[in-house]
Amino acid sequence: MKKYDAVVVGAGPAGLKCSETLAKTGKKVLVLEKDSIFGDKICAGGMTLKDFKLGIPSKITDMKFKKVIIHTPNQKTEVKQKNFFISTMDRKVLGKWMAEQAEKAGAEIRLNSCVKKIKNNHVVSGRDKIEFKYLIGADGSNSIVRKSLGFKDKDYAVAFQYITKKKFNNMELFFDYDKFGPGYAWIFPHGKYTSVGICSDSRNIRKRKLRKIFNSWCEKKFSTKKLELQGGMIRYGYKGHKFGNKFLVGDAAGFASSFSGEGIYFAILSGIDVAKKISDKRYTCKNIEHILNVKKIEDKIMEHWKKHKTLAEIEIEMITFLSRSRWISKEIIDHFD
Repeated sequence: MKKYDAVVVGAGPAGLKCSETLAKTGKKVLVLEKDSIFGDKICAGGMTLKDFKLGIPSKITDMKFKKVIIHTPNQKTEVKQKNFFISTMDRKVLGKWMAEQAEKAGAEIRLNSCVKKIKNNHVVSGRDKIEFKYLIGADGSNSIVRKSLGFKDKDYAVAFQYITKKKFNNMELFFDYDKFGPGYAWIFPHGKYTSVGICSDSRNIRKRKLRKIFNSWCEKKFSTKKLELQGGMIRYGYKGHKFGNKFLVGDAAGFASSFSGEGIYFAILSGIDVAKKISDKRYTCKNIEHILNVKKIEDKIMEHWKKHKTLAEIEIEMITFLSRSRWISKEIIDHFD
């Protein structure tokens, strides 16, 4: 049986950053990724300025934007600034870059390695039993590590996405409670392709037949006949991140925004904090404290919007109207940064 200081399940941003940070401290780290490639996940690929502050190079972005067009049932407006404040990035490109950084630091990464069983001090992947001192669940919203801890919560959003080669020039967001519930649709150009998707709370899916509504909405903009409809969940229900010698990071811990579904920034921060906590038990996980403070505010907004449809519609229209002001739009941008 091979032994490692830390086994990281999942090679998304959280797992790769955690493994890189751990490896830099001299820990023997193994990353197990069930897929054959990095970054194969439903994601609009939006990156704000705060993501680049974490060391992600802007040169690997696809497109940069100085404005975002916002649509509601009653208006259309632009949130814009003099300089770019948001960009798009291919998750596979980001994953490959982060994997290279982790391997340079000394972490071992195995693709096509699905974890089948989790015990107190080892995991089973294929025919291999792998012993660990610490186990980090970074395996997304359907985390096997999270399930092994006994969590069965229902706090998650559902996302659908098409990747089309039709050219769109602008980054656009669409809010329409009658169609999307307390969620939104997006058009995010990447240069060679465009991500067109929708994200809404899981508790609205059956009632609103979200998939059918989304298909109908897309057909008015481009043909979906030869395209694959991708679907997945975004876990935002936080139940904790440390459980003895086991940890959860990223979506596996529920470190995703219930407000926007955004998860890359929270994933990287949580990966850094867990690695530092393993290396130094006195470390206080200030990044995770920050994440939880932001999530507390966003969760309250979303719960309010879920319960009060009419108020939500009025508030969304009001915020959209006020965002025409460059000062207000800067405040909105600063929140997400």
